[in-house]
Amino acid sequence: MSEPKAMREIHEIREKIYEETKDLSPEEYSEYRKRRNREVEESLLKGGYKLIPSEDTPGCMRLIRI
Repeated sequence: MSEPKAMREIHEIREKIYEETKDLSPEEYSEYRKRRNREVEESLLKGGYKLIPSEDTPGCMRLIRI
């Protein structure tokens, strides 16, 4: 049975991230994650969304339209 297109795309993205980060030290990886998180938040803001802390699940975020 063939893999659905969405799952194939997810696997490709995860493989790309692994290749980008496999040789990073823990400090470099931490900086990589911080930079990527900032990029995602900026992209969400441009699209009219914002991440806020979840009221129900500590440590998780919730996406809202602004």
